[in-house]
Amino acid sequence: MSAGFLVSVVQALAAFACLTSAYLLWRRDTHAPSRALVIAGLGTTAAHLLVSTPGIIDPAGIWLVTALRNLVWLGVIRALFAADGRHASLRPVGPLLVALALAELLQVPLAVMAGIFPVPVAFSLTAKVSAIFHLLFAIGTLVLIHNLYGGAGPQQRPRIKWMAGALVVAWGTELNIFAASYLWGELPVAMNLLRAAAWTVAAFFLWLDGRQKGAREFSPSRTVTFQSLSLIVIALYLFALFTIDGAVTGDDPGLGIVGRFGAVVFAVAIGAILASRNLRVWLRDLLVRNLFRHRYDYREEWLRLSATIGATSAPAEQRTVQALADIVDSPAGFLLSPGDEGAFELSANWHWPTLEVPATGVPDMVARMIACDGGVIELDKVRAGHQPFGGHHLPQWLMSLARAWLLVPLQVDGRTTGMIVLARPAYVRDLDWEDHDLLRIVGQQLAAHLSQNQAQKALLESARFDEFNRRMAFVMHDIKNLASQFGLLVSNAERHIEKPAFRADMLVTLRAATKRLEGLIGRLSNYGTNGVGAPSPISPLDAVRTALQAEITSDLIEIGHGGGAALLGDREALETVLKHLVRNAIEASEDGAKVEIHFPGTDRMAGVAVVDSGCGMSPEFIRSGLFKPFVSTKNNGFGIGAYEARELVRAMGGRLEVESRVGEGSRFVIWLPRAAEQADEDRKVA
Repeated sequence: MSAGFLVSVVQALAAFACLTSAYLLWRRDTHAPSRALVIAGLGTTAAHLLVSTPGIIDPAGIWLVTALRNLVWLGVIRALFAADGRHASLRPVGPLLVALALAELLQVPLAVMAGIFPVPVAFSLTAKVSAIFHLLFAIGTLVLIHNLYGGAGPQQRPRIKWMAGALVVAWGTELNIFAASYLWGELPVAMNLLRAAAWTVAAFFLWLDGRQKGAREFSPSRTVTFQSLSLIVIALYLFALFTIDGAVTGDDPGLGIVGRFGAVVFAVAIGAILASRNLRVWLRDLLVRNLFRHRYDYREEWLRLSATIGATSAPAEQRTVQALADIVDSPAGFLLSPGDEGAFELSANWHWPTLEVPATGVPDMVARMIACDGGVIELDKVRAGHQPFGGHHLPQWLMSLARAWLLVPLQVDGRTTGMIVLARPAYVRDLDWEDHDLLRIVGQQLAAHLSQNQAQKALLESARFDEFNRRMAFVMHDIKNLASQFGLLVSNAERHIEKPAFRADMLVTLRAATKRLEGLIGRLSNYGTNGVGAPSPISPLDAVRTALQAEITSDLIEIGHGGGAALLGDREALETVLKHLVRNAIEASEDGAKVEIHFPGTDRMAGVAVVDSGCGMSPEFIRSGLFKPFVSTKNNGFGIGAYEARELVRAMGGRLEVESRVGEGSRFVIWLPRAAEQADEDRKVA
C-alpha cells in the first residue's frame, strides 16, 4: 500500500467522522447559538480533509478551502464568547477576532497571485506567506480558546470542557502542521495522518459537547488578559524564530544551526528571568499602570475575597488575614483583636512562624488613635520619620519587626474589631489612593465578617447556657416536689413512726424518692440532650402503677380498664409526666375527689388520660399561659411543670392534649406511638 493511498483512506475516514458528528448534532433539537456554526465547521473540515489529499486540487485552492474552514471556526468561537447575550464580553477579544479574520481573507489575493505568477520561486515565496498567515491564525485561535476557558465561571467550565478540548486538539495540531508547512514546504505523511486523527478526536468531543444542556456564560477577566499576553509573546517568539531560521539557513546551513542553538539559549535565559517573582510582579504592575484604567480587577478581587473568608479549612481569624494579604501579594500577616482591658492582643497568625508579640500588642491609647484616623498605616514611612497620631508612637516591638509593612484597621459601625499587620511582599511599590481605598473597604468587610463570627459564637454559647438553665429549671421543679414530699413524710413520721405499716410505707416512699433523685442527677449531667432516652415498648398500666404507687396507696386516684396496648417511649420520662399531671390534678380537685386514669387509643397511638373534676382552666389560659415557662398560678410554683411535661412528650414522638372547662375540671391525654405500629413501620422500611 502506497503512502499516498494510506493518507487518502485515513483522511476520508476522518471526513466521515466529522460528517457523522455534524449529522448527530443536526438531529438534536437544541437551540444553542453556536450549533449551526459547529455543524458548518464540521462540514467545511470534512471538505478540507478530502481536498487536501495530494493530487485532488492545486495548492492555491487548498489555501482557499483552509481559509473558509478557519473563518467558520472563528465564527464558532465568536458565538461562544457571545453565548450569554452580553456583547460587552466581546470587547476584550474583538480586535483579535478582526485581525484573525483579516489574515484568512488575505488568502484570496495570495491564491490570485499564485495563479498570476506560476514561477516556482515566486510560488514558493507565496506559499510561505500563506503558511505564515495560517500559522498566525492558529496561534491567535489558541489564545482565544485559552481566554474562552479561563474567562468561564467555575460552574460553566464543566459545560465547555468538551468544546474547549476539541478546539485545543484541533488547533494545536494545525499549529504544528502550519509550522511544518512553512519550514519544509511539503508535508510529510505522518503530519497528514496526525491531522486526520486530531480532527477525528475533535469531532468526537464536539458530539459529546452537543449532548450537554445548559447555557454558557463567559466574561474575560484581567487575569486572562495577562495569560493571553504571555501566549502572544510566545507566538511572536515562534514567528521570529521561524523567520530568522529561514533567512539564515538560505544563506548558510551552518549559520542556521548556530541560530537555532542561540535561540534555544535565549529562550532558556528568558525563562530563567521570568521565573523571578520580583520581575513577574514588576511586569504585572507595569502592565496594570499602562493598559488598564484601574489597578485592580475588582470583580476578581471580590470573588477571591468571598472564597477565602467563606472557606472552612482554617479558623475565621486566620482566613481574614489571608484574604487581606492576597490583595497586595503579601506573604504573611497576623491579626490583633481587642482584649478584656481594651488593648489589642494577638489572635491569629498566618504564615509568620517566627512572630513574637507581647501580651499587650497595641495599648488602648494608641488603638483609639488608630481608630480615629481610620486609614492604612505604611510602617516603612513611619520608620522613616513620619510620626502619626500627634506624637503617640506605635509600639516598639512593631517598629522593630523588619517584615512588618502595613497596618490595616478593621472598623465597622464606629468600632475597631481588629488590626491586621501584613508582611512586606517580594516587590514593594508605593501605595496610591486606589490601594488605600480598596484596603479600607475590604477592612470594613472583614470587620463585619469578624463581628458576625463573634456574634455567632456568642449565640452558640448563649444557647448552651439557655439549655443548661432550662434543664436546671426542670430539675429545680422536681427537687421542690421532692422536698415537699420529704417534708410531708417527716411531719407524718413525728406522729406515726411507731406504726409498722407507716414505717413500711415510708421505706417505699424513700426508695422511690431516691430513685427519682438519681434520675434527676442523670438528666442534669446530660443537659445538652432532650432528656429522653431511646424509645422502648412500655405497658402504660405498669408505668401508672409504678409512678403513682403512693397516690394509689393513699386512694387518691382511680384506674380505669385497659392499659394493655404497649406504647413506645422512655419509661422514666413517662413516669415524670404522669407524676406531674396527677399531682396538679389532685391539687386542683376538692378533698375526697379522686383523679381518674383512663387508657384511650387509636389505630396508631396509645394514650394515658388524667381526668380531674377540679376548678378547670379558661381557653385563654390554656392557649397563652399553661405551657409558657415560668408562668404559674401557684404562689410558690416555678411555672415549669406543664412546659416540661409537654417537652418530654414531644421528645418521645408524641403529643400532650388538654381539654378543660372552668368549674368542670380538666382532662390531659398523653399520646404516644403504639409499639406494634412502630414495628410495622420498621418492617416496611426494611
